[in-house]
Amino acid sequence: MSDLNRVVLTGRLTADPDLKYTQGGRAMLRFDVAVNRRWVNPESGQVEEEVTFLPVVVWGKQAETCAAYLRKGRQVAVDGRIRVRSFTTQNGDRRRTTEIAAQAVHFLGGRPTAGEGPAEPQPTEEGSDVHPEGAPEEEVPF
Repeated sequence: MSDLNRVVLTGRLTADPDLKYTQGGRAMLRFDVAVNRRWVNPESGQVEEEVTFLPVVVWGKQAETCAAYLRKGRQVAVDGRIRVRSFTTQNGDRRRTTEIAAQAVHFLGGRPTAGEGPAEPQPTEEGSDVHPEGAPEEEVPF
């Protein structure tokens, strides 16, 4: 039997997405999704809620499209996989982070309202805080 690493989630963006470009010009977008879970506590009978905040990374043309239309509070469905990566900070500390590598992002909740996209994406300095899959370690700026 083959291994399987697949995540499907729906939630709302906690902030506007952050679009960046690799040194090679490939678009990379990051955003966090808040996923709510509600249940009835069997002891108290009260409805309880738990919120999980999950970082999502999107690549390529889909990243640019998401940057144009997604804003804080927008509901999305993300289909992807869990990715754990390690990196070294500028101070030399090793860090690990877990994120969702999106394969598909679906915009939910209808068309954007007047205050929402499309907006022109604002790329940041080339190659900043980016580590595309398969990129050599020397491309990693941190």
